[in-house]
Amino acid sequence: MRGLILIIFFMWVGSSFSQDTSIYHKSFSSNILSSKNPSTSISFLGYYRFLGFVRNQQETFPNNSGKTLMISSGDAYREPMFLLKLNGKTKEKITFGADFMLNSLYKGSSSDFTQPLTLNLGLNLSTSIATKHGTFNLKSGGVSWYRQSRLTVWGNHSFNRISIYERRPQTPLNKTPIDRYSNYYKSGLVDQGIRYGSRAFQGIFIQGSKLPLNFSLKSVIGKSTFNRSLLESSDNFTSSFQLKNTLNTNLKVAYNYLSSWADTDSLGGERRNYFIHTFEFDKKWKKIQVQMELGIGKYKDPINKLGYGEAILLNVKTAKTLKVPINMQLYRISPQFVNVTGNFLNTSVLDVFPNVEGVGTTVRTPYQSPIVGLGYPVNNRQGISINADLSLGQLKLNGGIGVFAEIDTSYSALSYIHNVNSQTLSRIYVFAQNWGPYNALNSTYRGVFENVNIIDTSMAGLTNFKKFFNTIEFQAKYNNKIFGKNYYLFCLTRFNTCQKDFSFFPKIGKQALISQFSEEIDFSIELSEKSALVLSYGIEKILGNTSTDKGDSPQATSTNTFFEMLGFDNLYRYTNFRNQKNTLFGFGVDYKIGQNAMLFYRYNQYRYFDPNFIENHLKGWEMMLELKINF
Repeated sequence: MRGLILIIFFMWVGSSFSQDTSIYHKSFSSNILSSKNPSTSISFLGYYRFLGFVRNQQETFPNNSGKTLMISSGDAYREPMFLLKLNGKTKEKITFGADFMLNSLYKGSSSDFTQPLTLNLGLNLSTSIATKHGTFNLKSGGVSWYRQSRLTVWGNHSFNRISIYERRPQTPLNKTPIDRYSNYYKSGLVDQGIRYGSRAFQGIFIQGSKLPLNFSLKSVIGKSTFNRSLLESSDNFTSSFQLKNTLNTNLKVAYNYLSSWADTDSLGGERRNYFIHTFEFDKKWKKIQVQMELGIGKYKDPINKLGYGEAILLNVKTAKTLKVPINMQLYRISPQFVNVTGNFLNTSVLDVFPNVEGVGTTVRTPYQSPIVGLGYPVNNRQGISINADLSLGQLKLNGGIGVFAEIDTSYSALSYIHNVNSQTLSRIYVFAQNWGPYNALNSTYRGVFENVNIIDTSMAGLTNFKKFFNTIEFQAKYNNKIFGKNYYLFCLTRFNTCQKDFSFFPKIGKQALISQFSEEIDFSIELSEKSALVLSYGIEKILGNTSTDKGDSPQATSTNTFFEMLGFDNLYRYTNFRNQKNTLFGFGVDYKIGQNAMLFYRYNQYRYFDPNFIENHLKGWEMMLELKINF
């Protein structure tokens, strides 16, 4: 540990000294400097990223190794520590490129991981050919990120109502540390890198632009990390294709196709396969834009033959120049419409996500009737949401409300994604299914959702009712100056419920199967041009009624100890069911070392607690130090 501190110190001193005494240099290029455009060129750019991590727990889950202290380096999510991108152009104006992504060096002393630098994420080669009929791009090799349409290939996009206290590895460096929070205040968006909104594929990528009659196309043929076979050595295949036409600047139409199959036994005699056809329409008027995608799909495996199913996504939004911009979303996705690479969560076929040993870390976990935020569609569900923005001087407000319902009855279970401590919990057991004291937790990429059983079931194991969901989200952003320094305050409130009956607004109390309330507050202030201080506080409360899991504590507990202490009997009740409370407090510093280098420090205290479930008690702190250098 002492050696690690010395290395970071000398890197910081060296970077600071060189920054003060030398002129900023562009990315390395093999070209000879010339005032003319060169006919050939090769250039390099990329980044290096180091991550140090310490976790100390005072309370641990008894069936999760019970570790109280952990010290590690490197990213447990298999993010590359080093990325080198090569770009070149020939005399014939053909471009080519290669991505060298090297995985973590710091993998401990286990014999399984003591290996030299490897291209774990693959070597990507690309070329671009310009002809009189259009420009064609070809790419193949290792893992690449691809996006097509929301019903075919698309990563989950919400309304970017998130806490930006924690960083993701792909988050780019800003000119100054405070710019990250300034940009979020102004636009409400966070650049989370190429992975955000895309899916990982390995295969051959084709893209054509500037085609006759304003057509364009894109396609991928190969393997998706989400559509795995039962065995790593078995065959699996995914292809996706889009043909788009820009009729004019305000009207676009497109046809999309996706096909996927994978072996479900070792002999290759049985397969899981599905296909999807969709049609997209995008029309703009002066103040209104309408986006719609209609689709039909068919899913089949040796056990489930679902037949054909329909899907529709409709988005109507007004121009941001209006005083109160509005965004309305409506969707319906049938239970027969299954696709694990689209912009919706699958619930009707839970075994479509095999937990393959060795590659299970790249496979998403299945969701059972999930309670989700606005902007996350779910199959076997239909609903509508309305979102709006309002600016009042330095105060910016945005919020939304949504009502959703199941199309058919589903499994006798629910799940909810944790809004607070989600990344903290996922770091304890990365990409794991059915873990924790009651085997209710499931880790996804930097997140955790929890399963809840429902006791009101039919003989077939389904619920005796359709589930109805309500969601309210509200966010406030404020910017001002103190002692001449900019500061930003972000407050995010989310309220989700699921119940047996339809309601325009969330139901509170015993009527809700599960009610989830969370509040997250982030504060950031500019200390200097090179540094910023960030603070974060989050609290989350989850309550279940008598139709859900009963706790193993013999004594009922109060749903609100504060109101109980004040004697406000109408504002709390006693329960033996879910009575969960999660809290997080964190602070950190973002520091700019040099023109293309930054240091990020985070310290978090967390608690995950439910008095009715005796073993659901987790408490501790964690500390992270990240160094990122672009070149």
